Amino acid sequence: MQTQALVLRAAEAKESDRLITALSSERGVLRAFANGARKPKSPLHAGTQPFSYGTLELAQRRDTYSVTGAQVQGVFFDGLAAELSRLALANYFAALCAELAPREEPAPAHLRLLLNALQFLSEGTRPQLLLKATVELRLLLLAGYMPNLEAEPRGTGYLDCANGVLSARPGPHCVPLPPAARAAMAHICAAPLERAFRFALPEQALRELSSASQAYLRYQTGRRFEELRYWEEISAI
Repeated sequence: MQTQALVLRAAEAKESDRLITALSSERGVLRAFANGARKPKSPLHAGTQPFSYGTLELAQRRDTYSVTGAQVQGVFFDGLAAELSRLALANYFAALCAELAPREEPAPAHLRLLLNALQFLSEGTRPQLLLKATVELRLLLLAGYMPNLEAEPRGTGYLDCANGVLSARPGPHCVPLPPAARAAMAHICAAPLERAFRFALPEQALRELSSASQAYLRYQTGRRFEELRYWEEISAI
């Protein structure tokens, strides 16, 4: 089987093997062994490193995949490693996809989203808060957790993270969502992917958007991600 895939994680296995977690177009999130991939001269070496994108050739035996070939089309790692905060945020995105993307089901939209985000992140052409909020919300959208933002409260509204609706008054599980952040959230949820990252906000509004998307994701998934904590720590967010 061949599939377009992005390597999310790679761990050492045995003396020279790798165990990779990849986000694939045809099979969603999968884990696969790559025999001998840690050897520098292995044909699997480059294509099984974290944040490498290309075509993986996979053999399946029962519930286990093995990488039998890897053709690299792009490597994001060098651009991400140029700044520690970039690499930390990329690891958070990888953890989110590993949690929210499907397994054994097609996931082309998840893959396109992550490739777009990593491209912007590795180039440093979009604010990290903007990328973070966009990835969080689009992954929630793909998972069926689209918030209802049709209400138009005057001034600051409040996102009810339990019910995914806007409220005019604060309440349990609510986070502030001022007008600029609310408009940006609506844009992220409604725009085609190629336009989802195309907006600009002042720094304060970006922080408000990021806080709201993060709170909504945390409530809907019930998860706290160590990768996010580390990114916040080194970014002084």
